Amino acid sequence: MAEAGFQQSAPATVDIPLAGMILNRATGTLDQRYVNVIFEKYKNPMTGGESIYCLKRPGLENFSQPPAGAATGRGLYYWEGSGKLYSVFGDKIYSNTTDLGVTLAGSSGRVWFAETGPTSSTRLLVVSDGTDNYNIETNDTITQIDETDDAQYPTPNVGSIVFLDTYLFQAQEDGELWNSDSDVFTSWLGTAVEDVDDYADELRAIARQKDQILAFGKYSLEFYYNNSHPTGSPLLRINQNSMGIGMAHSHSLAQSGEIIMWVAEAPANGEGTRSVWMIQGLQGTRVSPPAIERLITAEGTSISGCSAWMERVQGHTLYVLNLSSANRTLVYDVSMNMWGEWSNTSTAKFPGMAATSQNGIIYIQDATNGRVYKLNPTIYQDSGSNFTVTIQTDNYDFGTPFHKFQEGFWLVGDNTTGTINVSEADDDYITFNSARTIDMTTTRKFLGEGGAFFQRAFKLEYTQNAALRLQKLVLKLKVGNA
Repeated sequence: MAEAGFQQSAPATVDIPLAGMILNRATGTLDQRYVNVIFEKYKNPMTGGESIYCLKRPGLENFSQPPAGAATGRGLYYWEGSGKLYSVFGDKIYSNTTDLGVTLAGSSGRVWFAETGPTSSTRLLVVSDGTDNYNIETNDTITQIDETDDAQYPTPNVGSIVFLDTYLFQAQEDGELWNSDSDVFTSWLGTAVEDVDDYADELRAIARQKDQILAFGKYSLEFYYNNSHPTGSPLLRINQNSMGIGMAHSHSLAQSGEIIMWVAEAPANGEGTRSVWMIQGLQGTRVSPPAIERLITAEGTSISGCSAWMERVQGHTLYVLNLSSANRTLVYDVSMNMWGEWSNTSTAKFPGMAATSQNGIIYIQDATNGRVYKLNPTIYQDSGSNFTVTIQTDNYDFGTPFHKFQEGFWLVGDNTTGTINVSEADDDYITFNSARTIDMTTTRKFLGEGGAFFQRAFKLEYTQNAALRLQKLVLKLKVGNA
């Protein structure tokens, strides 16, 4: 019998899609969240209908441990020239698992890689730590380059290095963009310098996009191309392309093909807060919604402890940004224009701080334990330990402030292993009730009565070592008038 003043409508079904954006109101974990998933959308060309899926992300398979013990991860690169995987842990460079026998100037902070062309007089993989260069030949002979080798060598520098048209380019924080001699990567001329000075700010990083070099300042971005000057720097600035979009820290910079992403600092545009920007081709776009900008702005000076990488994962180009202070990993799917989160079993953020790939295999470098993993699409554990998919929905009132009664709901998704936990919160995410379980091996994935509420958020958690693909919740509701 209905309570006094509560007149129930006929039962109705309501769909809740299991796909959406991070909607955090501040920097906590309230509101809508999607953790350890990838979204996919398919459109039927005949009917125009769309299907949206939420899938468990691939897991990390142990591949190697170059230092044979715990060490700080600083960078990872697969070099076609030698067919080997190069990693930097602490103050050592490894070729596969072989220590190349040099000691870097420091033991922390990101290192950068660039390779010279196959037609260069000496084919090299160049590793830079911002103080010295380490030139690696295809036989793994390594030469350390600093100002004792050439007094004109730019040190200290911002670390990032670019190879373009037989030159190696490096930059210094004061705005000087240096290049080596043509096809001689140990020789630097004091006159081969281009001043990056359209804006009065310091340089943060450089990158290559198509046939241009991008110079990222704290508050600006300038573009250069090879103008083939016979003396001095071969570069010429493309003045009309300069942008008042800067970079919060070089550690946020990542690139995959012709897509570059970074955390921007842009007071020149009057934005005030940080944002995430993407250059695709030569077109720049801000891709961060307010919920993401709240998180990256709250990092403050801790943004120096971030790390970022980009790879194409199961058909999705992903930008993965690890935040130090928030201890969270934000993931932007370029193809879906969607943000989510990844996490690990032992730490809140995903452990991978760098990535590289070859022959369809994605390699991930751990931030602390000295390991290199494979990102395996058939494994749903990280290094042998289960991780949890968490789907936390928006707080729904289903279009009316009146009392609702949940007669039950169905979970629409594929059959898989084990059970999924489902809980609800009726007090703005403060208290989720004791979870009930749905058997994921059955075709009819149903839970019965869920009681009365005004507003309700749902949380689903799945920790099995198995594939998971979900579509939606279908609720059976009665609505009253009190």
